[in-house]
Amino acid sequence: MTNNVSGEKVKKLIRTISVVVLAVSATVVTAPAEAATFTWSSQPLTNLNPNGSLINGGFTNFPTKSGLYVSQCLAPVVSGERPTNCAQLLWVTPTATAGTPGMALPTGPIAFTLKSSIKGNLGDIDCSISQCGLFFRLDHLATADKSEDTYLPITFTSGVITTPVLKTDVLTITLNGAALTKNVPVNLAYRAKAVIASQSTSGLPVVITSATPECSYANGVLTALKGSGLCALSVSTAGNLEYEAARANYPFILALGKQSIGISVTGAKKGTTRALPAQTNFGTSVLYKSKSKSCVVESNLLTVGRGKSCTLTVKAAGKDLMWAPLDTTLKVNIK
Repeated sequence: MTNNVSGEKVKKLIRTISVVVLAVSATVVTAPAEAATFTWSSQPLTNLNPNGSLINGGFTNFPTKSGLYVSQCLAPVVSGERPTNCAQLLWVTPTATAGTPGMALPTGPIAFTLKSSIKGNLGDIDCSISQCGLFFRLDHLATADKSEDTYLPITFTSGVITTPVLKTDVLTITLNGAALTKNVPVNLAYRAKAVIASQSTSGLPVVITSATPECSYANGVLTALKGSGLCALSVSTAGNLEYEAARANYPFILALGKQSIGISVTGAKKGTTRALPAQTNFGTSVLYKSKSKSCVVESNLLTVGRGKSCTLTVKAAGKDLMWAPLDTTLKVNIK
């Protein structure tokens, strides 16, 4: 008689064995069998100090499709499902700037602190009485992709926890007056106006830095330096005796810049000649053509004849991965 065992049961068995080995003495932690690529290596994640244990580790075979979010989470109600109540520890991405709070490069050493008492996104978590774990998942570039989801159980030693319970510092970040949500990307065009305002519940100073070289940030202004790819802001407060430190990342999807000559309607007197903008806001040469006999255009010089108005076509070339071509019209009211 043949003993048939489903693939799913084999995967669950492998996961169970991995967890048991981890609980005993493992110093190398690998992803579950169904996860595609990465391996996480660190000291054991058991019998940790409830007041805080510094975890030092690193990745091999890091995913190529996107970065990873690393969080401490309350164990999911259903085994194998994603945990929902988590406190994010790190965003690990190849585009990170070394030394940026809350971010790390996958090729270097990774360090974070695990505590038994944490504030999750859905409420406080006491990992000394509830089962918790370290959770890895693909970042905002692949939100629905669960191929790298990895949950590793953690335990803490019993004892008196001396860590004070601090208030959660809530960060409010806006782009041109519209609220941003951490880890949720929004579009940002090359050289587009992007005024960043920040506020914290604690009243502590909010530190904002560009986490990637594709954008720059200074004096409340975010500037996209490319018209394709991604960039992100790293935002944090230091914390104090009343509020815990806060960290968040705000990603942006970069889009082609929009060219303009600065006007869509103009006026001119009959029989006069005037100069029109010779270049767009990005320095590209502009080509004008008149759609009527009332106006004549040579290069960027407009000569106005009879009539009430005329319309010019306005075109300028685009630049790959930076800005889109300009193709619009300019109305000239004849006085």
